[in-house]
Amino acid sequence: MNDTSASLLVQPVITVRAGQDPDQPHRGTLTIGNWTVPCAVGRSGLRDPALKREGDGATPIGTFPLRYGFYDPEALGDEPRSFAFPFLEKPANYNWVEDPESPFYNQFVLDMSPEAKVRTGERLFDLFIPVGWNDSTPRAAGGSAIFMHAARPDFSGTQGCVAIAHDQLLEFASRLQPGMMIDIAPADAAEKAAAASPTEVMECVTFRALQPGPRLIVTGSVHGNESCGPLAISRIIAEFRSGRLKLARGSVTFVPVVNALAYRWNRREGDRNLNRNLSEKPVPVDNEDRIANVLCPILREHDVLIDLHSFSAPGLPFALIGPRDNHDWLEPFDKAMQEEELVKALGLPMILHGWMSAHERASLVRLGKGYPYEAVSHGVGTAEYMRFAGGYAVTVECGSHDDPEAPRRAYRTILNGLAHLGLTDAPLPPDAAPAQAWEIDVAVMANSDEDRLVRQFSAGEPVQEGDRIGTRVTGEEIRAPYDGAIIFASINSPAGSELCFFCKPSQRFG
Repeated sequence: MNDTSASLLVQPVITVRAGQDPDQPHRGTLTIGNWTVPCAVGRSGLRDPALKREGDGATPIGTFPLRYGFYDPEALGDEPRSFAFPFLEKPANYNWVEDPESPFYNQFVLDMSPEAKVRTGERLFDLFIPVGWNDSTPRAAGGSAIFMHAARPDFSGTQGCVAIAHDQLLEFASRLQPGMMIDIAPADAAEKAAAASPTEVMECVTFRALQPGPRLIVTGSVHGNESCGPLAISRIIAEFRSGRLKLARGSVTFVPVVNALAYRWNRREGDRNLNRNLSEKPVPVDNEDRIANVLCPILREHDVLIDLHSFSAPGLPFALIGPRDNHDWLEPFDKAMQEEELVKALGLPMILHGWMSAHERASLVRLGKGYPYEAVSHGVGTAEYMRFAGGYAVTVECGSHDDPEAPRRAYRTILNGLAHLGLTDAPLPPDAAPAQAWEIDVAVMANSDEDRLVRQFSAGEPVQEGDRIGTRVTGEEIRAPYDGAIIFASINSPAGSELCFFCKPSQRFG
């Protein structure tokens, strides 16, 4: 889709499939939406990322970010500057460091030496885009300089890059969107088996200012079918790299896709819900355990977390925060004021709190109905872990999965958070109370698999005391216990789990 707002409905992905012909492993196809063209990959074909090495002539398998591109105005004019994807004019004397022993390995540098190679007039590189492979924390000899660029006339294999016909470059570039990913895989491989390999990568990009300040971490796609976070985070990263955004103090770490396996398959979970029972596991048994063992130490290195999500039902965007300051056993906390000030600055229309208390009450109700007790740890996700580790956190639900505004809302959330924390010198966002504030209170449990709500309630939908909201298999009507709102609703749920939670008006915001 060429319409920018329409393209934000889904995560924009370039699909590359190669290896259909074993005699020509470098030949393949490149697809964006309904547009498909021939492409060439590495002369050695595709390779498992764990086996990728410098100079092997192979293209790594996986899903990688595309952050920015370069073009030669002498060859293509200035049209690429008008495209949605960020393109910069190609310097005449740039160099991409491919020496594994260099401290600048796999980085773009300007070579100002007298013997610097003049790179204008290189037809294969009239327009090129670096692929985000082995560049966040480069692994020496792990492979460098993976680009998208023009193919040779005979479509011979590359050194590991992805190439298309020169006369398709501008059409290709015009179809790119900020935050785009490239998905590279064999044409006939058992992709699910490859995706389940423990070689999944969690990309972390950190910017550190020279002046001290808070340490912020921003995460996306803890659940793989929630693409607004990766879209917004990738856009912010590109703006920091280009200089449009400048970090004044402190540090910020971006994790665009926390759960790469779930993200690749556009589903909520890899093997289970990562935002439950989050902690390091001495003996990891599934994809989410392996993620937790990487993610938890990273969270502990930071002071503040903004975790970006979306939801399946319609409804208002909202933010979740922790409890008031307390010394109770359930969720002791001493940074409620900082959290409240941050969430007000993010500009969301609705704020909720009380998750851990509501989860514990629901567990006791479940136990009373004869179901196994669900431990407190089951309610611990990224935000709760951050509070337990001594920091504070806001979970932002940016809208429904298919809301075209969700990526833009996530982007504004990050900008507002950076400004509020003083990490950038942008004007401070207005500090205003939310239009709605609710405390998550009691759960409506399903006694049978056949219990169901009367319809799909939107997130934060108000209800009046006595309103019929569901029916049990016995015919008993489920009614609202008081004037309030509904959150986390499912039309039906397995017996012993929540159909929804009721919220009561919060007393924390005026």
